[in-house]
Formats: sequence, C-alpha cells, structure tokens
Amino acid sequence: MNHSETLEFLKQRGNEVLGMHLGLHRTRAIMRALGDPHKCYPSVHIAGTNGKGSVAAMVESILRHAGYRTGLFTSPHLVRVEERFRVEGCQIAPRSFASLATKIQKIEAALLKKNMLDRCLTTFEFLACCALLHFAERKVDIAVIEVGLGGKLDATNVVRPLVSVITRITYDHQNYLGNSLIKISGEKAGIIKEGVPVISGCRDGAPMRVIRNRAKKVHAPLLESFRESQVRIKGERRGHYTIDLQTPLRQYRNLKLPLAGEYQIQNATLAVMAIESLESLPVRIGDIRRGMKRVRWAGRLDEYKSRRRTLLDGAHNPDAAQRLRDYLIGRQEEEIHFVFGAVRDKNIRKVGTCLFPIATSIHLTPLANSRTSSPDEIAGLHKKFNSRMKMHSDMRQALYAAWKQCSPKGLVVVTGSLYLVGELLPLIQKHVKNRSKV
Repeated sequence: MNHSETLEFLKQRGNEVLGMHLGLHRTRAIMRALGDPHKCYPSVHIAGTNGKGSVAAMVESILRHAGYRTGLFTSPHLVRVEERFRVEGCQIAPRSFASLATKIQKIEAALLKKNMLDRCLTTFEFLACCALLHFAERKVDIAVIEVGLGGKLDATNVVRPLVSVITRITYDHQNYLGNSLIKISGEKAGIIKEGVPVISGCRDGAPMRVIRNRAKKVHAPLLESFRESQVRIKGERRGHYTIDLQTPLRQYRNLKLPLAGEYQIQNATLAVMAIESLESLPVRIGDIRRGMKRVRWAGRLDEYKSRRRTLLDGAHNPDAAQRLRDYLIGRQEEEIHFVFGAVRDKNIRKVGTCLFPIATSIHLTPLANSRTSSPDEIAGLHKKFNSRMKMHSDMRQALYAAWKQCSPKGLVVVTGSLYLVGELLPLIQKHVKNRSKV
C-alpha cells in the first residue's frame, strides 16, 4: 500500500471508538507472528482518564534529552495519523508509515486465512501493532506508550513495562468501561503487572482503593504521588508554573513547566517519579530540567495569537471541562467565545453546564466524525444558554464567526473534542501573527 491507500484502508476500518472490540488476543497473535517485536525494548506504560498524554510527552522528552533513543505512541492524533508514532521526537514519515501498515496488513491477512484471528484488527489494534513494530525496527532504547482506552483489555497492554503510571481517574467511556468509578478504575488498574513498579496519581476514594488492591495482589511496588511527594509553587506566568518538587529520591528547585494549567503540576510529578523508577536508565537532574522545559503537547491549553487570541483545549469530559473553566477564571478572562463541538457518547450536558455559564457567546458546530452530536442536540441540552448560542453547519464557519464576534481583548476557545481541535489547528496556525505562539 502507498500512503493514500493506507489512509483509505484505515478509513474503511471505521471509527476507532465505535469499532472498539476490547481484548488482547488479536494483538498478541500479530506480535507472535512478527517475532514479538515489543519485547525487544523496555517501555513505560501510561493509563488514566485525563493527563496521560501530557505525562507521556513529559517522560519521553526527559528521556530523549538524557540521550536515549525514544519511541512515543499516543492517541488520538490531531491532524495526521503519523503524529502517533514518534522516534526521537520526530513523527514517522508518510512513506515509512505506509510500509509499516503494509507489513501488518499482510500478517493479518495470513492469520485470518489460517483462522488464527477471530476477526480483523480494530483500527486502534492495527495502529498499536504498527507502533510496537516500528519501535523495534528503529531500535529504540525505550518506548513510552499511552493506553488507548481503559487498560486491562487495551491493545497496548501486551507490553511488560519497566514502570506503569496511572493518572487521575474519572468518568469517561462508561459504555465500554462501566458506569462506576470502581469498574472504570479496575480497567485502568489492569495495566499493573506482577512485580512491576506503579506510580499512581489517584487520591480519590474508589480509584485509590482499587489501585492499591491490584498492586498488593500482584506484588507491584506502589508509589502514590500525593503521599510520596511535596510541591511548592514558586511562580506562575500566564498559566505556566515554576515549582519546587520533593520526591522520595531528590529535590528539584525552580522546575519550570511549559505546559499550561495548574493540573500539569500533578502530571509533572508523576512523570518525574516515573523517570526516577527507571533504575536501568539513569537520568540526571539536568536532563529532567531540560526535558521538562522543552516538552510540547499540542491541543491542551494551547494558545495562539491568531486572528484573535485563540486557545485550543480538547476537554471532552466533565473533569477536563472543570479544569479548563478553572484555568479561564484564574486568567480572569472577561470575554470568552466558545467554538464547541462534541461526540454524542460524551457527557455533553455536564461539560456544557460547566463551561457555558462563563461564555460571552457559544458557537456550536458538528464534527467531521461519525459520532458527532449536532448543534441542535447540544443546544437542546442547554436551553438556558440559547440566547448566547449560534448554530453553524461546519467547523471553519464557526471559528470565523467567533473570531468576528470577539473583540481584540477577548479570547476564542476551541473545545469539546480533540477531533474539533485537530480539524481547526491548521487554520488557526495559518493565521498566527509572526508565526509564533502566545
């Protein structure tokens, strides 16, 4: 397959969430047929509801600046699928991705013919197999792997990492993971392996208990960041924090966090503690400082000087929406114009109830996604805010309308879904003044 054929092949596989078919047996079968490439390198495995992508980006950046050849697999992508596969910070080239996908497709076809697979790989399983093979072919020193959905039955859970990390757990994907925090936490805790250290950022009742019980059951050494670390905020500028961090091993003074939002303090703590647990890959304090300072993670409290100041944040569940709201209120933004779109299987009512009260205007748009909720559906859930709402037929139209309505001192916020953020990011960047971010 060439690149365009590969993209069409993935499109035919269908939406990776709607087509989700949880289980490890298909991924394991592909890996066995390839000679278990995922066993050729060590890894860090990261699960959680919110923050796992940021933690993954921080861990990878620190290891790369320490001189290690790193792999990074994350999901979803914003603009191009190749963003998900990075080696030494660089995403895979389109031609290389097509070659990789062709190898996986041929293995899959052979196993289906021999009745060694019960069905075709899901879209996410296919991409996970591509990543695990890619890192072996590129001979990485270590791979940082973000869970796609859940943990226990996620395709990435075929790896046996050096350390497992679990970020904050809250409600999301209940139709796949269960309708209680105990069930959701059980799925996330499924990445904890026998004897493998785990770093947990959970401090709430049910998730904390579930993780503790799982770690005890499989004799996995457990470090809880809220118990084992201390943080002192030294300064803040435009949502970016400088902290003193004390971990069980070291003290880090004046550690600068380039990702915006107070919640990134917790993510940074998890990342540093995960790095410290990698005894076979030593990292110096200076490497942690450089790696943390230079980490980049687009689409999360990501602000640009475009036609108007424009903030992108993929807040798609109530917890993430509350963090976005806290950030905007903390910044004392008095004029906020939302460009909002969401998939219908999310808790749109709670997300909107959190965000819409602080809006000057709300521009509703459908997504280019089979799971999209229509503007009318969103408006129907939030009738008290209808006077502030404007309906649009496409995302670009909604963004231009928000820019037009926003004053020079105001802020446009694109949120509700990472799919929306990914679609509008290139347009926002196109209009960036002096080609630089805020």
